[in-house]
Amino acid sequence: MDVYALKNYIIEKPEYIKQILEETGFFKVYDRGDEYRCAREAGRNPTSVKVNKQTLSAFCFSTNLNGDLITLIRDKLGLSFPKTIQRIAKIIGFREDDFVEIEAPKTPFGGFYKKLKKFSNPQNLDIETYNDEILDRYESKPNLLFYQDGISLFAQRVFNVGYDCVTGRITVPWKTFSGELCGVMGRLNKKQINEGETKWLPIIPFPKSKTLYGFVENYDAIREKGIVMIGESEKHTMSLTSKGINVGISLGGSFLSEVQANNIKSMFPKKILVMLDEGLEEEHSVEIAKNLKFENFFQNDVGYVFDKENMYLPKGSKLAPADLDKDTLHRLIRNCTIWV
Repeated sequence: MDVYALKNYIIEKPEYIKQILEETGFFKVYDRGDEYRCAREAGRNPTSVKVNKQTLSAFCFSTNLNGDLITLIRDKLGLSFPKTIQRIAKIIGFREDDFVEIEAPKTPFGGFYKKLKKFSNPQNLDIETYNDEILDRYESKPNLLFYQDGISLFAQRVFNVGYDCVTGRITVPWKTFSGELCGVMGRLNKKQINEGETKWLPIIPFPKSKTLYGFVENYDAIREKGIVMIGESEKHTMSLTSKGINVGISLGGSFLSEVQANNIKSMFPKKILVMLDEGLEEEHSVEIAKNLKFENFFQNDVGYVFDKENMYLPKGSKLAPADLDKDTLHRLIRNCTIWV
């Protein structure tokens, strides 16, 4: 299930927000113009929770939750990300087929979702998924090579890194936007790659352009902190997590698809940083950054990190910004970010 399509569906019919809140245990839900207000618990302040109709941004004063409708429901019910998405969809009877057929009502500001609606054809988002039990065929243990490369044991556990004895590769699972397993990438478990060998290969193939690595794992933090850092490989996201920066997502390459752009925007981050590897032309980062800029009522800052003088990323190194130590990374971002 596509999170972008689900959120779009709710925004098109904001009365669904009230239905979702009531059926997940919130109290005294009432319409307050551009937002809904309610109480998290019975007998509590009926204005302690607010959900914006245009963006689904949510804040709970009693718990200090700063996120969106999805994270609000997830926190209330204690569900996993996939279960939360499924619960919300079931409450409002959402199916992705329905989304395409909706006749969108007029809303103020020329809503962002309606402007991008043409990109939401579910046929283009069709992606095969698997039961998580399929990962049992791999050894679930941290990898020394990744650890030596700056990916902490904690990050490896968060992203379920394992090892495939058959192929001799480190396993890195990928998930759909709704948190279902959709593929597994395999990295050769050695530093020196011989001629004719391929460092990364899909063990379970999948279309990377139809999802984002780290989207599910870091969704809550991105919503809470209002910033997302976009890189190329899985290592980008895991390396940031290892540094305590859990707002990274990875494209799986150096190109941004429309599906990926829509789902990044669906989180309504106030700041977006594009952090591509050294060696790519600046125009490449500029194009991605421009595609992530909002052009309507929601204002966001979008920038890209580009080390023109190679002060931090040596020329020809092909290093990712996230490969740097935390202090150097902060200096790189501070001194080499260009806002579009």
